[in-house]
Amino acid sequence: MSITELTAAQAHRRLLDEPTLTYVDVRTVGEFAQGRPLCQAINVPVAFSVPVTGAFFPNKDFATIVQTILGEVPAVLVGATTDGRASQAAAALVAAGVPGVAVVAGGMDSWRTALLPTTRDNRVGVSYVSLLMRVRRPGKPDAAVKAGH
Repeated sequence: MSITELTAAQAHRRLLDEPTLTYVDVRTVGEFAQGRPLCQAINVPVAFSVPVTGAFFPNKDFATIVQTILGEVPAVLVGATTDGRASQAAAALVAAGVPGVAVVAGGMDSWRTALLPTTRDNRVGVSYVSLLMRVRRPGKPDAAVKAGH
């Protein structure tokens, strides 16, 4: 399977036109919290960074988490920044059998440059921690939902 590359404007158009399409933001939790595309998006980091050194180490459960959360979808968009993590994540998803994988060239950097809408929304169902809890504790309510938030 080949991986399609889209500009931020092309990705935005597809997200508007295809209601089942999800933007999988593969940046770190901290990067995601600073802003993301305003669309149906989830945060599943393809790698984690060590704050002191800035070194990255892979999220070994990346593809499994994405597949568990999204189920069988016809397509996904993958975005990060300009550093290649999106391509790495897209390759992992294709290798795991996810169909219709496309990379947003330049990810959030190009999204901002194109002046497309953004948000800092990091609620349950979007944030990595809440998604990870859903995968690790299936059938159990999310803590934020249980607490009434």
